[in-house]
Amino acid sequence: MTSTDEPERNAGATSATPSESARNEPAKHRILNAVSGLADRCGVSPVVGRIYWELDRAYCSARIAMMGGETDARIAETAARFGLSTRWEYRRATDLGGERAVIESLLAELRGSETVWDIGACVGTYSCFAARALPTGRVVGFEPEPTNRSRLRANLERNAPTDSWTVAPFALSDESGACTLASEFVEAGAGHHYLAPDGRGPAVETRRGDELIEESGYPTPDVIKIDVQGAELPVLRGLSGVLEDARSIYLEVHSEKCRRYGTTAEEIESFLRTSGFSVASLGEPTNRRSGVYFVCASR
Repeated sequence: MTSTDEPERNAGATSATPSESARNEPAKHRILNAVSGLADRCGVSPVVGRIYWELDRAYCSARIAMMGGETDARIAETAARFGLSTRWEYRRATDLGGERAVIESLLAELRGSETVWDIGACVGTYSCFAARALPTGRVVGFEPEPTNRSRLRANLERNAPTDSWTVAPFALSDESGACTLASEFVEAGAGHHYLAPDGRGPAVETRRGDELIEESGYPTPDVIKIDVQGAELPVLRGLSGVLEDARSIYLEVHSEKCRRYGTTAEEIESFLRTSGFSVASLGEPTNRRSGVYFVCASR
């Protein structure tokens, strides 16, 4: 597969300031989440859940139109701007995927000159905040899904000069070659894409992370974020030649989905400790996702 990992450039990216609408979103999200949670507890989630989904989609579409297709988000002193075209993008931009505390922790440790690898970047929630916080650093966003990769580039263009970031089309793993990418959703901003052991889905190129540095000149990461829908251990194994230089890893552990690859959450944490990291819990997502928790592995 031909690589298309050259970044698009736009040196005229502008600063983002938080909009009033973004600041007012949390109360609305709490109401919608409460309705969905009540439906689950009452045992009518298939019907009520579908109604909720359609109402929420309509609500998000109306909000996107009112916002003009863009919105701003802020974490502490760092602001980022995101494009909006789907419900998924709207939710990611306004509730940050339920990962605000994790992003805040990552940003708090940046000094401004690091290289950050965002593995499983989707549309760039982490990448864009990191790029805004790194005046002399660099971000590499890895996203094999084409629609999200296109939106990742567009969002990075909104937030930073493009000589400070790279978008890579690879799925990182423990073997370089090819695999198929399965997806539970198809709209821009939807996650849940994963390397399919059963071979169903479009073909994508897989690369070991350490080979990208040795053979393709990618910058060595100081900070790594990983969200790969259960393939955490294969990705970490493919970074074995990189980890000794990494200061910290922010990892989304999928305790159920990792079984697709014959691994467990315990094995993932054990690998990190054996590699010389201390592992600290960063809790669970705040948007009701199950089977997921976050850790920070640091030296």
